[in-house]
Amino acid sequence: MGERLIPILMTAALAATFAARAQAAEVCQGPAPSAHAAVHGPVLAVPDGTSLCVATGVSPSSWIRIPLDHLQATHAALMAAAFGKNATCAVDANGRGACVVEGKPLAELLHSPEIVNTAYDWR
Repeated sequence: MGERLIPILMTAALAATFAARAQAAEVCQGPAPSAHAAVHGPVLAVPDGTSLCVATGVSPSSWIRIPLDHLQATHAALMAAAFGKNATCAVDANGRGACVVEGKPLAELLHSPEIVNTAYDWR
């Protein structure tokens, strides 16, 4: 019985993981940012380790998903560095953004000891 249960539990866990990722991606329902635009507002969602949702209004239909340029981070690190904070993201010609969070470049924040330590709490 236990041998059959393990594959079932593993399948259920994988399905839940994929469903959670799909739901997170749907949170940012706003239009894709225009090339060379500046998007600013609070970060109200972090779908994954490669993008942020910046709210330009109250409704999720105005939350803009900003794919981050050249930045690789964990979901936990992005949550610690940006969630609930004001951000300004400069979008390049490819639709990717370089963000400043509360006056500091996001890339710099992600390496700060305070954010690294806080990221452990988001796991």
